[in-house]
Amino acid sequence: MKTYKVLLIVFGLFVSCNDLEEEVYSSFLSSNFYQTEEQFQTQNLGIYNTFKHVQWERYNYQFLSMPGRYSTTRLAGDVWWKAPIYGIHETQNANQFNSIWTFAYNAINRANIVIKYATTSPLYESDKALVDQYIAEAKWLRAYTYFTLVQMFGGVPLYSEPVETPDTNVLFKPRVTAEEIYALIVEDLKFAADNLPVIWENTPSGRVTKGAGNFLLGKVYLTMAGLPLQKTAHYQDAIDILLPIANNPGDYNMALLNDWKSIFDKDNELGNQEIVFALSNTYESGYGAILPFFTNPSRSSFGGGTGPNYAWSYDYGLVELYEDEDVRKQDGFTFTYTHTGNGNTITYNPNTANPRGATYAGRNGICGTKYQDVVGNGNNVHEKDVIIYRYVDTFLMLAEAYVESNRPADALNYLNIARARVNASTVTETDQAALREIVRTERYLELYGEYHELFDMRRWGTAEEVFLNHPTRAWRAPGAPWDDKYLLYPIPIEQISANQNLLPNNPGY
Repeated sequence: MKTYKVLLIVFGLFVSCNDLEEEVYSSFLSSNFYQTEEQFQTQNLGIYNTFKHVQWERYNYQFLSMPGRYSTTRLAGDVWWKAPIYGIHETQNANQFNSIWTFAYNAINRANIVIKYATTSPLYESDKALVDQYIAEAKWLRAYTYFTLVQMFGGVPLYSEPVETPDTNVLFKPRVTAEEIYALIVEDLKFAADNLPVIWENTPSGRVTKGAGNFLLGKVYLTMAGLPLQKTAHYQDAIDILLPIANNPGDYNMALLNDWKSIFDKDNELGNQEIVFALSNTYESGYGAILPFFTNPSRSSFGGGTGPNYAWSYDYGLVELYEDEDVRKQDGFTFTYTHTGNGNTITYNPNTANPRGATYAGRNGICGTKYQDVVGNGNNVHEKDVIIYRYVDTFLMLAEAYVESNRPADALNYLNIARARVNASTVTETDQAALREIVRTERYLELYGEYHELFDMRRWGTAEEVFLNHPTRAWRAPGAPWDDKYLLYPIPIEQISANQNLLPNNPGY
């Protein structure tokens, strides 16, 4: 998705002791704004732009994907290798958790402004359906943001109105329960699914659409059915909301791309019908993608120059999970590349016992191909978008919901749709426990590195098992004990310093 710099429109001042720096170019009152669709578009693109920052991209990858079963790193610094095995020190990573928190609440406040003031527009009388589309877009983005927060931190403060005053009673709210956060998320997404357009006309591509409303609501229901809420009736709710986009994708302008690797091609981001939602990036320092730099081999053409390249990679055990004919095994990893410094051909060697430094071998890990950008320059000036949600997950979520509902035939139907696209064999297993493991493994094979791993483990209750069997733990910290506090991340200490209403922190912190 290629968006534009947009004018930051503010109706009120959001005061926070640790607020991210924002330059306010101009300000408008509700009485003289939202007069045209262009003004609506400007304001809504400003919500998206909140996430177009290397910190949101990097820290979410570090805390959401790095705990995955096969994630690893060649780097010895604590900040790198501890993330995969939950060795998170709340003091060490306070600024990182605080950045996620602050970006999120900036996005929520921008969305709240649209939701509150859009109905004051004269367009609301003359073209209510159009205005409702923009409200629905803001509500979808608010729901996505709260969904990220509640899965990371549990209960958080709930702001459903814009913060337009420095009154501490308004600014410094206490945490509410996770159930209350989910209630707002579901309400927002129902409105989004009913009111978002199938396609946005005459506007930048990459904006969320009606299909995204169904998709995210289905994912929320699936999450609520698992741990910690365990509201198992929501498995059927997930099925009901996901079936229309699975069975009638053309009605939602959605599709599975035939060529799996092309999904992640930087030049195939516009009009890519498999992308449900992505973080947009541009060639702009601080606002371009950073993952091409961190997730590709050192001195490769895929991610820039030297430095902490080859920081995030995968234990070779992941590669070995794929069938030989599975195109994801062939196209999903960098088995060989040309060294940009000396022109040598570098081939990954999985059998080297104890590689050092940037050696592309052994337990240093093999790199995936989802974040390649051959044009980028340096560590954070890449244009590669970061895909958060893909249409294929519709079929994987349905498979999971059907497994948990003990309907193996239906689960196999949707699981095999996803597998057929990548030339994987047809699954026929009908035992519930065995099929559950197959579906969970398939999610990792398909979605590794796309910010799903942590949330999946927490929903399934497998985080401790993954921790104890993690290759990075065996390498870097053998014998490191599991701690139940890893089931949630800590509320940022900087936020608690400003707002004592956030206490107590999550258990163990």
